[in-house]
Amino acid sequence: MVTGDKRNDRKMLLGSRVKDGNKKIGQIILWIYFVIMTMIYPYYAPGGYLRIGEAKYLFFRNVTLTVVAIMFVVVICALIRRPGYLVNYYHGMSVTDWFAYGYFVAVMLSYLCSPYKEEALWGADGWYMGAVMQMAFVLLYFFFSRYFVYDGKWLAVWLAGSAGVFLLGILNRYSIYPFVMEGQTPVFISTLGNINWFCGYWSVTAPVGMVLYWCSEKSWHRLLAGCYSFVAMLVGAVQGSESAYLVFAAICAVLLLFSIHNVRRLYRWAELCMIWLAACQFGRLLRYVPGLRMNYGSAINGGSPSVMEKLTDTNITLWILCVVLAGYVTGKVWNRKKDMAESMKKDEAEPGGIRNIMTDVHKRAICTAVAALFLVLVAAGLFCKGGLLYERAEAEEYGWDNGRVMIFNEDWGNGRGVAWNCSIEAYQGFDTLHKIVGVGPDCFAAHIYREPVLSERLAEKFAQERLTNAHNEGLSILINLGALGFLCYVGFVGSMLARCCKKAYGQILLYACAAGILSYTVHNVVSFQQVLNTPYFFILLGIGEGLLRGNKERT
Repeated sequence: MVTGDKRNDRKMLLGSRVKDGNKKIGQIILWIYFVIMTMIYPYYAPGGYLRIGEAKYLFFRNVTLTVVAIMFVVVICALIRRPGYLVNYYHGMSVTDWFAYGYFVAVMLSYLCSPYKEEALWGADGWYMGAVMQMAFVLLYFFFSRYFVYDGKWLAVWLAGSAGVFLLGILNRYSIYPFVMEGQTPVFISTLGNINWFCGYWSVTAPVGMVLYWCSEKSWHRLLAGCYSFVAMLVGAVQGSESAYLVFAAICAVLLLFSIHNVRRLYRWAELCMIWLAACQFGRLLRYVPGLRMNYGSAINGGSPSVMEKLTDTNITLWILCVVLAGYVTGKVWNRKKDMAESMKKDEAEPGGIRNIMTDVHKRAICTAVAALFLVLVAAGLFCKGGLLYERAEAEEYGWDNGRVMIFNEDWGNGRGVAWNCSIEAYQGFDTLHKIVGVGPDCFAAHIYREPVLSERLAEKFAQERLTNAHNEGLSILINLGALGFLCYVGFVGSMLARCCKKAYGQILLYACAAGILSYTVHNVVSFQQVLNTPYFFILLGIGEGLLRGNKERT
C-alpha cells in the first residue's frame, strides 16, 4: 500500500525531473543560438556591402523568431506539467524583470496607438527596429536569464568570434581585403558594414575582453585577454568612428574607480592604459609597413587631422605611454620596498584579495583627479570652436545683447546637434497620449518627416539622406515609445548595471556583463539601436540577470 507521503514524494520527484529536462532542452537551444550569433552571424555578408543591413536583419530575424517559438513550446510544456511553476516564477522576479516587462508592455501600447502601424510593426526600411524586434529582444533577455548556462565558456566563444571580426577590420583599414566584398569603400569595414555599425558591435563586445584582463586571476587568462584587448583597442582606435573614444573614456574611468581598493587591480588598470597607448603607436608603425596603406581619415584628403589620426600618427600617445610606464615602474619599485611580497600572500589568502593600501585621502584624490579630467575633456568639447557650444560674435542676430555668447551648434557631431534639437521639438509637439506612448516603435522618420519645419531643417543638413533615428538612443526611444517606454528602458538598464556593480566583486562574469552593458549605453548616447549591437546587449542583460539569480539561489 502506497501512503500519501510517498505519493507526494513521487510527484515532487517527477516534477523535479520534468523541470530539469525542460531546462536542459532550453539550455541546448540557447547554446546553439548563442554560437550562431557569436560565431556565424558577424561574418554573414552575402552580396558584400550593397545590401548588408537587410541581409543581417533577415538572418537575425529568421533565426531569432525560430528560437523564440521553440522556447515558447518548452515553457508551455513546463507550465502544463507544473502549473505552480508560473506562481513561483512571478514570486522570484527581480526589479530588473519588472522593468523589462514594463518595456515590453510599452512597446505593445506604442504599436497599438501608433498612427504608422505598418512601419511600427517591423520597423523603418533598413533598420527594422519595430515592435516585433523590440519584443523579441525582451524575450531573449528572459530566456537567457532563466535557461542559459552561465559558466565561462560563453565568454570564450564570444571573444573568439569577435577577435576575427576585429582582425579583419584592422586589415581592411590598412587596405588589405582577404575577402572581396562587393561595393567596398573605406567607409565600410570588416564584415559588418559602415564604421557606425562596426563601432556599435565593437562597443558592446570589445570591453568585455578588456575587463576580463583587468579582473582575471590566472596568468593564461590574462595573456589571452591581453592579446584580445590589444587587437580590440587597435581596431577601436583606427576604425574611424570617433564614438569609440567615449567607450575608452568610460571604461577607463570606471575601472579606475573600481581599482582604488586593490593594488593589483590598480596595476592592471595601468597596464590596460599602456596597452591602449601601445596599440595607438602600433597603428602608427603599420602606416610605414610596405604594402599597407591607411585608407581613412580627413588628413588623407588634405583636411585637418581627425582624432584618430592625431592618436595614431603623432607622438602624443608615445609621450603619454612613457609617462604612464614611468609611474608604473616607480610604483612597482616603491611597493617592493614596502615588503609587497608579504602583502600579496595575504591578499591571496583572502577571498577576492582586498587590500586597503590607500587612505581615504588617497581615494578622494584619485576620484577628484578622474572627475577633473572628465570635466576638462567635456569643456574642451563644449567650448572650443566647432564643439557643441562655441562663441558667436553676431549675438544680435539671435535677439541677444551685443557681445559674445554661447549657443547650441547644430553642426556638432556630423549633424547630431540638429537631429537632437529636432527630436526635442518634435516631442514637445506631441499630444498627451503620444507623449506617454510615443508615435510607434522605429517610427521616428515616419513622424518627423511629416513635420514641414523639422523635415526642412533635416534636409538642409543631411540633403537626400533620410534620418531614421536621433543618433541618440534615449531621444529615439522617447520619440518612438514615449515617456513610458523611456522610463522603463532606463530602469531596465540602470537597475541591471547597479545590481551587477554591487554584486560583481570577486565575480569575473558579472564584471564582464557590466562592462558590455555600460559601454553600449555610453556609446549609444551618440548612436543608435541596430541588429549588430542591440541583440548582444539584451543577451548580456539576460546573462547578467541569470548570474545574479544563481548567486541568490546559492546564498
